[in-house]
Amino acid sequence: MPYYDIYDANIRCGRGAATSGPGTKTATAVAGSEVGFVIGRSADEPLEPYVIYHNGPGMVYLSLSTTPDLSLYEGDGDWFKIAYLGPKNDTYWSTRDQTGMNFTVPFNTPPGRYLLRIEHLYVRPAYNTTQFYVACAQVEVVGQGGGSPGPLVRFPGAYELEDEGIMVKEEMYDWPLSGLLGYKPPGPEVWKG
Repeated sequence: MPYYDIYDANIRCGRGAATSGPGTKTATAVAGSEVGFVIGRSADEPLEPYVIYHNGPGMVYLSLSTTPDLSLYEGDGDWFKIAYLGPKNDTYWSTRDQTGMNFTVPFNTPPGRYLLRIEHLYVRPAYNTTQFYVACAQVEVVGQGGGSPGPLVRFPGAYELEDEGIMVKEEMYDWPLSGLLGYKPPGPEVWKG
């Protein structure tokens, strides 16, 4: 279900995610490889396949755990953006009608245990109406490392409601869509590693 409060700790990984960390399995992600998330069922979508049907971008972040036990890390440390899935063209989002989002973990990502955060924004032109769909996974990144990820941000704090990537121009919301190639995503630049 959508989330609206970008100033609340739940914007990190979704509603109540910090309490579900203990007992969650950790996946292995090889730096330089492609990984992804698939869409799950929502209350108003009874039939498969489940797809992204809202118009807007997708973004992916990593946050190195500040605790030895990743399952206890609540994501209150630094985050860096590793992927941005924006418009396919001036009138269509690349995430629209997709069953998930795939992206590459940067090759030089330092090895370690991370929260991997994915979000999809249903962008809207009115104040505090953009919908955030957020989820996290626990991953252990393996590889050669050597990179210095950044710029670093914190959640909450990375976004403001007035950001042009959150409160968009009317033509980016009203059908038929237009001007999508002029969209500027919120948050930091993508770290390519």
